[in-house]
Amino acid sequence: ARKANVMAMRWDQVNFDKATWFIPSTKNGSSHEVPLVVAALTLLELRKGLTVDDNAWVFMSSHSKSGHIESPEKAWKSVLSKAGIVHYRGTRIHDLRRSMGSWQVNLGSSLAIIGKSLNHKNLATTAIYAHVNKDPVRQSMEKASVAMIAASDKLGDEL
Repeated sequence: ARKANVMAMRWDQVNFDKATWFIPSTKNGSSHEVPLVVAALTLLELRKGLTVDDNAWVFMSSHSKSGHIESPEKAWKSVLSKAGIVHYRGTRIHDLRRSMGSWQVNLGSSLAIIGKSLNHKNLATTAIYAHVNKDPVRQSMEKASVAMIAASDKLGDEL
């Protein structure tokens, strides 16, 4: 998800039973129901256990007018440092969103699925991820060429 949506995440938007997070309004103007993976659910359950019952925000902050965090840059730098990333200039939280799309491509997900997971309205927006890994393209072409050659061999046998 986008940083702004995560910072404004509310507990009433998280459905632990269905493993989803409902974002009422996103950058593209639409709502988005995000499937929550096991790792995210685990972290949210741990965080829920630390939350004061009457607080609506998943990432509350007593230092902001909104009541939720608004500037996670200090925490982000701490995360990068703990991960051993010392040259983090230019590394942004949004890179996590891009990494999800890139990993999905690398693991063979279709652009339609990736677009759905990133809440893109237009497949052209998702197509930027298509260049990440040529192996799926090569594998598809290899499979097709083997089938074509096998079909031509079979045709040659019939003649």
